[in-house]
Amino acid sequence: MIRIICGPTASGKTALAIKLAGADPASIISADSRQIYQGLDIITGKDIPKDFVKKGNFYEKDNLRLWGLDLLSPDEVYNASDFSTLTRKIISEESKQGRTVFIVGGTGFYLKSLTQPESLAKVPPDEKLRQELEELTIEELQQKLRDLDSKRFSSMNQSDVNNPRRLIRALEISLSTPSPQSTPSPQSLKFSWIGLRVPLEIIRERIKSRVLFRLDQGAVAEVENLLASYPDQNLPVYTTLGIKPIVKYIAKEIDLPTLVNTWVTDELNYAKRQLTWFKKQPEIVWSVIPGPLRSEASLTRNLYK
Repeated sequence: MIRIICGPTASGKTALAIKLAGADPASIISADSRQIYQGLDIITGKDIPKDFVKKGNFYEKDNLRLWGLDLLSPDEVYNASDFSTLTRKIISEESKQGRTVFIVGGTGFYLKSLTQPESLAKVPPDEKLRQELEELTIEELQQKLRDLDSKRFSSMNQSDVNNPRRLIRALEISLSTPSPQSTPSPQSLKFSWIGLRVPLEIIRERIKSRVLFRLDQGAVAEVENLLASYPDQNLPVYTTLGIKPIVKYIAKEIDLPTLVNTWVTDELNYAKRQLTWFKKQPEIVWSVIPGPLRSEASLTRNLYK
């Protein structure tokens, strides 16, 4: 049985996985669409403990392994299909060694691609449909996708939701993909879902604390290095939450308070979309986490001391 721990950003998913793993041999696979990129440790919140050693494609300490981190350069493309293929391979290899496997993350579409591979059915381009959809505004495309496939809309990140090309592709897939009832789901892997539900006001406080912590740790310098090495801002990596306002701050288009407010707002809106998507998944067993707010720094110390 593969355990999936899901929930909105800043809900403590990785902390729970580490606690459940205990001292037994275990592997935690990140289902985060941005932590797979190299050089974005701070802004994506990898928080890889210093005493974990990188061994090939994973980090390890004692009986615990961390997968899905630092595998690609920022100019490479990574999608749900890639995630599903890679994760299934890791699960197979780790399970053969008798290790307990946890999938941890908040990217709903990635988790769906893993647990429901039929959702990745290849849909060829429909040029006639695309021409019709290109006549619509972003707001009209967003509403059309909400009405047609609310789960798919909720799983999209903020950049995708405001990208007409990606909205059109999502509509194209939704209009062409058979309903779940008509497509059998493979049973080769068994999954159990644990969802973390945290009051929104606590999520908001944690997000702000985390944003301030990451800025203090050098998030701006990290984005400066990204711009210097990979100046093409059309790369998918630039859709990572926090990068766009930092780019504007570096260009002196906004001040620091505006950067903080924008980043916090973007993260909070993303958390709300995550909650909307996860609430519609009937297989999730929810656990309410009412705990007191802790700063990112203290959380990290407590987890990896």
